[in-house]
Amino acid sequence: MPPAGQPVLAQGLAFKAREIEELADVYFFRPLGFVAARLAAALRMTPTQVTLFSTVVGVAGGLLLYNAQLALLGFALLIVYSILDSADGQLARLTGRVTELGRVLDGVGGYITHAAIYLGIVASLVSNTETGRPLVWAALAAVSNAAQAQMYEFHRHHYATIVGQGRILQDDPARIDSAWIKGLYRWYLSQQKSLNGLHMEVESVIAARSNVGVVDPNDRLRYRECFYWVVRGWNLLGDNTRFYAIGVLAWLHRIDLFLIFILVPMNVALVGLWLWQRNADRRFLAKT
Repeated sequence: MPPAGQPVLAQGLAFKAREIEELADVYFFRPLGFVAARLAAALRMTPTQVTLFSTVVGVAGGLLLYNAQLALLGFALLIVYSILDSADGQLARLTGRVTELGRVLDGVGGYITHAAIYLGIVASLVSNTETGRPLVWAALAAVSNAAQAQMYEFHRHHYATIVGQGRILQDDPARIDSAWIKGLYRWYLSQQKSLNGLHMEVESVIAARSNVGVVDPNDRLRYRECFYWVVRGWNLLGDNTRFYAIGVLAWLHRIDLFLIFILVPMNVALVGLWLWQRNADRRFLAKT
């Protein structure tokens, strides 16, 4: 056993809910993120510092997409960003420093990284055209990207909390000291809830039957039965899929097609998964 006060770094704590993790996360990003988390702990870095560093790496990778000759290097930096993005959460869990602020900053870092990706791609497109059309397509793609990412994060986080931990989710902006981050978090939560109206009814039912925040065992089992496969489906809308596309398109020197990738196949997946989720929500509520 480690001495009192020393962080317990156990790989078993690296996963929020291993049963719904993507294979790339299980066998690549999480293990390397765990190594990075151990290194960060040895250097006495905080999870927030790792988050900020990962954001810098992600922004650099996104901006390099401006140059077709450097796009593969940009892709490589985005992979490093993903490893560090895994490391900050692991470091927080493994050292007992999980906070609401950390979760918000992690999300903000993701948005900033994606903003850099769009900025790099749009700057490249605008430099090769005399119209502002790329700006319109980029704006539409960015909005779609945000909706896709929110649905992915929402359902994975809620499944990990309800099924993985057996407790009621309690998003509490009041626990954040910074006024502007608190306001951003409130807006973020309101957007998630507006996209998941019927599922909020599901969680209200579960909360009403809970005991001091602990989910009823039957509801926990029922939640897994109804939502396991659809949550795995939401994995399609995670960063991994977007970064794979960037890698392929950078290799083909057609990074300009990334906007079309977000607007067409990823939005088709979003609509299909939303309908699947709604059907699963109805099945859960029908037996309450």
